[in-house]
Amino acid sequence: MEQVNFVIAFVKRNRILRTNLPIYLLYCVIGLIGLSLALGVFSFLSLNQRLREQNLIKILTKENSTLRRKLGYIENEVARLKERLLALAEFDTKLRLASAIELVPQDVRAMGIGGIASVNLTNENADLLQIEKTLAELNRQVQFQEVSFAEIEKHLKQQETVLNHTPSIWPVCGWVSSGYGYRRDPFTGRKVMHNGIDIVAPPGTPIVATADGRVCFAGIRPGYGKVIEIDHGYGYITFYGHCQSIRKGYGEKVTRGEVIATVGRSGKTTGYHLHYGVKVSGTWVNPLNYILDNYAVVD
Repeated sequence: MEQVNFVIAFVKRNRILRTNLPIYLLYCVIGLIGLSLALGVFSFLSLNQRLREQNLIKILTKENSTLRRKLGYIENEVARLKERLLALAEFDTKLRLASAIELVPQDVRAMGIGGIASVNLTNENADLLQIEKTLAELNRQVQFQEVSFAEIEKHLKQQETVLNHTPSIWPVCGWVSSGYGYRRDPFTGRKVMHNGIDIVAPPGTPIVATADGRVCFAGIRPGYGKVIEIDHGYGYITFYGHCQSIRKGYGEKVTRGEVIATVGRSGKTTGYHLHYGVKVSGTWVNPLNYILDNYAVVD
């Protein structure tokens, strides 16, 4: 059997130790040493991997806990947003009622409003999908509400425009000497229709436009002398007769309260006064029905 000789020399003791070992035993020793080294390296790598996995688990656990808190917060915010949208919907209904606008049908109002599921912390992916769906529904509702408010705003602006162009104030400070309706003509003595009101005031007293509009006539009219007429749109026209002077020309824009003429006695008249008339869709109406203040004194 093949053997391996080992010689060990002890210098100080002047001794030499010789021994023989079978070569297979040497191989076994070398194999054991290699196996031990391999097991050591494997154990080190396995331990390092486990440590890394444990550290990753800690990080993921922390992130998962943070995600759960965020999901809870998002759920609360979404619920709060839905409550605010419901409040806006109620306010929208009140505005429509106050503005005499057609109400939004309930089935149309309900469009885009969905239930908000409670957060299930064991299934974050499902919760994220539910929240995305709910947010999409709320976004549709927000867009719907924006359109509704824009419609209300447009209606209110139109109403404001109509009101601004509706005669509503006294054209001059004074007292009414003759009202609207049939009366005895002071020159002929016959009963005739008086299509306006006569407001007595000192000569030169400013006459103001009773609503926004545009001058559609400025000049001389038989019997009325110097006259200015204003087309206010929406079927309204106001008439100012017997003026001393006219301050605005044909086509000029005027606003409510703006001076357009002065009181005089031009034309066929017995004294200084303003003949004020109002037409609605081409028909003379009682101007007193379109005066909302108490600026003048009615005789």
